[in-house]
Amino acid sequence: MPFNWYYFCIFAENYNPLMKIRQLILISLIGLSFMACNLNSVSNYKPEISFLKNPTVCDSDTLNIYLTDQANVYRLDTIHVGDTIRFKMFINAFTNNINEYYMNQSADSVSKFILPIKTQMDSIFSASSNYNVGIFYMKNKANNLFFPFEYVALKPSLDAKITFNVVSDANFEYNQNSFVLNTPIVAPKAVP
Repeated sequence: MPFNWYYFCIFAENYNPLMKIRQLILISLIGLSFMACNLNSVSNYKPEISFLKNPTVCDSDTLNIYLTDQANVYRLDTIHVGDTIRFKMFINAFTNNINEYYMNQSADSVSKFILPIKTQMDSIFSASSNYNVGIFYMKNKANNLFFPFEYVALKPSLDAKITFNVVSDANFEYNQNSFVLNTPIVAPKAVP
């Protein structure tokens, strides 16, 4: 087929070198924006602390947890002296690893923790942990943790509370999360 000058001339009329430069600039900007993406940032998530299920009194009554007007402060249903509350906590660091977990009560005189068996905790937490104070350092790398414990109400107190805190190995300033659970304790019910 012979070369047809007519089609070349139509193409030459529509060809604009300035249009080609604009297309090159656009493609270059798109390429630069993709190269500017930090693909290693997927491991920077704020860890979460949550209740696997609502706390229970002696495995029978479920206690509700309420929001308060303060940030990261919640309130548990009122409990009575002598009640044993079972908690099942779940700590999730997503793609990061959990480094430390803290669990503190407001005063040892009004309540006490019953923790899991020491040998079980020793398999998860390092020797530098102090279980009596509520300091738990992870022995190995793990991105989630299931932590059951019991909370025994010893004396009446409207100021009783538990503070939960987790620290992960995320590479930014929000590598920890915490919240406070107010646990008002009242005198036991009088039996008629």
